[in-house]
Amino acid sequence: MTRVYKPFSVVIVLVLVLASAGCAELPPGGFEWSGGASPPAETPAGEDPDSGYLTPVTPYPTATSDVVRPTLSRPPETTPTSDTYVTIYDQTIQYPEATKAFAFDLAKPPLIIEYEVEPKMITRIKHAKSDYGNREYKDYKQTYPSESAWFAVTIRDQESGTIVAEEGFGKLYSTDTRKKVFVGQSGNYLIQLAGNDAKVHVLMRAGGV
Repeated sequence: MTRVYKPFSVVIVLVLVLASAGCAELPPGGFEWSGGASPPAETPAGEDPDSGYLTPVTPYPTATSDVVRPTLSRPPETTPTSDTYVTIYDQTIQYPEATKAFAFDLAKPPLIIEYEVEPKMITRIKHAKSDYGNREYKDYKQTYPSESAWFAVTIRDQESGTIVAEEGFGKLYSTDTRKKVFVGQSGNYLIQLAGNDAKVHVLMRAGGV
């Protein structure tokens, strides 16, 4: 009888050891990709697939204006709500980039254009006297948005060229990095996106197409 139960008891001990090992906590840092593989790479900026709702057209001719140095400000975070609209454009544009223009027949309003601007940051070294201690001259690093950073969304009536709505960052606009443009009437519109020294994510949605 001793020869029969001894191997059986050894098997039970091994099962208990393996079970307890399977319940051990994961090491700090969370999960890792198996086999030494790396996580999937993100899609490069500006290469998002075209939704097919917008028709690329020639930008509306506009005059240039003086550039004013912007400063950054960000509106408070808002609680996300359910999305009941159709997405017609969702891309990230890296400026400098040629002005983009699209024709869109808004049959079922509204048209909502949201964007977030990440201006190019400039770092410079300034040699100045310290206000503390023995007031020695030192090098100080300063980082601020590029003086040439700006972005603009312009929506026109395609037939008359009349501006229906416009908004932007820098230049003559405020320095809020996130904004929303709203068009509440149906019509055939020309949507123009222009900018410089900035990375901008643009999301366009409509009430129905």
